[in-house]
Amino acid sequence: MSYQQDAFMTSLQILLLHIDPPAKLLYGFLLLLVIVYSPLIGVDYRTFADSLLGRVFGVAIVYGVVQTMGWIYGVLTALAFLLILHGAHRVSDIEGFDGGGSVSEKRTDRSSRWFVEQVLGENPRKIANDQVNTYPVQA
Repeated sequence: MSYQQDAFMTSLQILLLHIDPPAKLLYGFLLLLVIVYSPLIGVDYRTFADSLLGRVFGVAIVYGVVQTMGWIYGVLTALAFLLILHGAHRVSDIEGFDGGGSVSEKRTDRSSRWFVEQVLGENPRKIANDQVNTYPVQA
């Protein structure tokens, strides 16, 4: 055997001794798939992950993976969990302007639309406020 072949065999033996078991490699591959395709995960799963019980399960799973498989797989698990949480719909978000006070909704007339609504192709059904009260800045 030549020196190059002997060096190759030694390197291959070292690699095979230090490689993770197939179960860990499969888990890592599945985590990479979850990380890459996290936007495709269903809304129901994301909503559950964003609940109190889902977050407790998520933190427990990350902790368990760190304790059993090591910190590299723990970081991958935490990243996958956070990406799933990031896409969850926030229930507490309030859209639009909230000027306070009472809101009286009015139905809109389909024939008269604002220029911006025509350009953007918006078809509002109701208007929350059609008048805005402004006040001067008090110094």
